[in-house]
Amino acid sequence: MTLFACLRCRTALTDDLHEAQLAELPEPVSPSDLQPGDVCPAWVPPGMFAVDPQPFGPPHVPIETDGRMLVSAGPRNTVLINPDDLLVRQLHLDGRRRNGCCGLDGCDGPNLVCSCGAEIATESSDCWTAQVVRLQPLAVVRT
Repeated sequence: MTLFACLRCRTALTDDLHEAQLAELPEPVSPSDLQPGDVCPAWVPPGMFAVDPQPFGPPHVPIETDGRMLVSAGPRNTVLINPDDLLVRQLHLDGRRRNGCCGLDGCDGPNLVCSCGAEIATESSDCWTAQVVRLQPLAVVRT
């Protein structure tokens, strides 16, 4: 089992979680994929986490072959957790990080901070996004 804590202040960010392989997770769905009134499940089941090896978030860079389409060049190995498993949830003070119409879209960098001010996670909870929290790999420590 693994507990995640803030690297800066060592505040516990989660309780103990079990690791799952990313390929073992269900396909992510967003509220917009469902019928009105249906409850959208979180991408990661409660009590579990998975590591996403692909880049996520800003900066976004042009694809070399095209130059017009942008792709993420953000951090690799973000830790995916169920939103309900995050113990510390404070919104980033920068309003540009909190975009979204029905929740947080998670497209503009970490939007959650620890009580010490460290940027710890990106929550995606908007109507068109999978419901997930991504812990920033350089801001958290496994204990």
